[in-house]
Amino acid sequence: MATLTDAKGVVALLAQLNRLAEAFTVQDGFSDETKRAQFVAAAEKLSSAARYVDENVFHTVTRLTLTSVIRCACSLNIFAVVPAAEGAAISAGAIASAVDADPVVTVRLMRALVACNFFVEVGEETYSHNALSRAFLVPETLGMFKEIYDMVGAGAYALPAFLAKTQWRNPEDYDHSAFHLGAHTNLGFWEYLEADPAKLQAFNAGQRSQATVKDFDSSYPYDTELNGKPVTGAEEVVLVDVGGGRGHALERIRRRFPGLQGRLVLQDQQSVIDDALAGGLNPAEIEPQVASFFKPNPVRGARAYLFRRVLHDWSDPVCKAILSNTVVSMGPESRVLIAEYEVPVLGASAKLALQDINMMGIGGTERTGKQWNDLLESAGLKLVKTWRTAGSDFVIIEGRKK
Repeated sequence: MATLTDAKGVVALLAQLNRLAEAFTVQDGFSDETKRAQFVAAAEKLSSAARYVDENVFHTVTRLTLTSVIRCACSLNIFAVVPAAEGAAISAGAIASAVDADPVVTVRLMRALVACNFFVEVGEETYSHNALSRAFLVPETLGMFKEIYDMVGAGAYALPAFLAKTQWRNPEDYDHSAFHLGAHTNLGFWEYLEADPAKLQAFNAGQRSQATVKDFDSSYPYDTELNGKPVTGAEEVVLVDVGGGRGHALERIRRRFPGLQGRLVLQDQQSVIDDALAGGLNPAEIEPQVASFFKPNPVRGARAYLFRRVLHDWSDPVCKAILSNTVVSMGPESRVLIAEYEVPVLGASAKLALQDINMMGIGGTERTGKQWNDLLESAGLKLVKTWRTAGSDFVIIEGRKK
């Protein structure tokens, strides 16, 4: 008889889940995010513990197959073709006709999706939406999936071959990465996006997804922190979002902190700023500015310079240069806010550990608290406080000039 991966662990994990379930109600969900995160982690460990050892290996390797099936469904627009109305259903034949695909291929794709909890099989070759499949009706979520699968995923898939070629050295060269190998290109990641408007649009949409932005501003009190001294009037720049994409971060901050005083400035490359304006950015509320963080920041003496999920894209030497270009523009009361994940030195989550491997594929890295401190020190900054988000490893690191 086959052996469970961890028979004793099953009992302990069931007990842990029962305890954590006491914090859950149908009306309000979990009482706090920490308990919810613990419940999810325990549930995932339980499924692994209850499988047979070889079954776990097969389950793991077929996750790649699942993402491939989802990407096929995205390409065929299947998520949009299945009727969105609650309880509505559609046959595989009707889906195949709508997306111009072979009916046999459609059935095989839908069978795999249903088996992995996407869609509901309401009858023979007949399907309706569930909560998981409905998530792909949101353009930003769809863009986020395409972005990771098509672009970041290219680097992750090529990583074994790339690291073998480089004698397993930690990749720090932006112009020579696993992404170049996987995407069959001589262009760096960002230049690759710039060269293809469709890919750039998918990337920018993905950056606006709820999964991408929901944590970033929850731990820092922008109004109480930045409305204190030195407020000199409405014309002062309160916050510069450096490499801020289409302005989604500043839009959320403005909504959550309507009392925040001063000007908000969005900085990015010309094509990104153009895309932001085309996407509805209001320049009367958020000032768009074409700028490169590889040059000294053109806004001098702002109350704060925000880097939200920017520095994890780059190696330490590049990040030192980026931060140094900010330091030269900071006033005596200015601060740098780095909104990123902090990798725990013990017990890192699978989500964060795997995201670090994604970043390795393009020459970036997720960092521990010590690594963040060392990086700030190298650029002439001192870490004065780390603002933490409940139930998450997402932090906002506040740095000041030494």
